[in-house]
Amino acid sequence: MPPAMRLFTLEEARATLPEVIPILERLRQASLELRAIAAARAAAARGATADGHDLAAPFAAAESDPAGPLRAAIRAAIEALEARGIELKDPARGLIDFPHRRGDRIVYLCYELGEPTITSWHDVDAGYAGRQPL
Repeated sequence: MPPAMRLFTLEEARATLPEVIPILERLRQASLELRAIAAARAAAARGATADGHDLAAPFAAAESDPAGPLRAAIRAAIEALEARGIELKDPARGLIDFPHRRGDRIVYLCYELGEPTITSWHDVDAGYAGRQPL
């Protein structure tokens, strides 16, 4: 049986932001860098000469692969959020949800990196598009 879901009050969720925001900033940076590496790899894979030889092999040596530390940083950030009971929705945007009881139902308090505080909520199945002001 999975552990019980942690439910946050609005005050508890807001109180976590000073420690969570640096995690989200690291997560976003690592995510964006990883996307850039993937794009560079895709471009390099398309950059073959007419005889089929690569123009360049910037990621040929496994020990020089910059993606490994970025993937590890992303995993560590996700684990840090999950350990607090926070759900990550979009690492590149720094979008997270806090499970919250609103009346007789469970909803999410929604926060996106760059917002001054938590000011929105949405139904569990509504997602970001269903955000409503508190």
